[in-house]
Amino acid sequence: MIYFVSALLKDIFEQGKDYPWARPAACPECGHYRLWGHGFAARYFHGYPCCLYLKCYRCPSCKRVITLRPDSHFSRIRSSRETIRSHLEQRLDYGRWPRSTLSRPCLRHWLTNLARQTLARLTDSWKDGLISAFDRLAAIGFTPIARTI
Repeated sequence: MIYFVSALLKDIFEQGKDYPWARPAACPECGHYRLWGHGFAARYFHGYPCCLYLKCYRCPSCKRVITLRPDSHFSRIRSSRETIRSHLEQRLDYGRWPRSTLSRPCLRHWLTNLARQTLARLTDSWKDGLISAFDRLAAIGFTPIARTI
């Protein structure tokens, strides 16, 4: 289970495993008041040359493993929400991708999946444009560029 927290990747990168992660007050699944430390999970993020270590906790009641993740990123996506949105916005506004270190296939993947998610989940928002659909999907808790529907 992923638990989003307010954290800066730069600080996590600089401090490594010494980063002061805030322990959740209770298990998000069952509400149990006590969580045990469960080590770290190595995750890769765009713009960082090595993996970053994200703190994990385990609930003794429901046995769930909770991984803390910065809220600036979607689950399972290496690039930040702002990066994704700005790249898609420039493509939709100007008809070309911005100069970036991201690969073109990755950028096209985001655009294709955003269109699929919009058609599947927000049929009424298509007329407002894909960027507004991106914002709406993110606001209701979906990953707008996820492959699975």
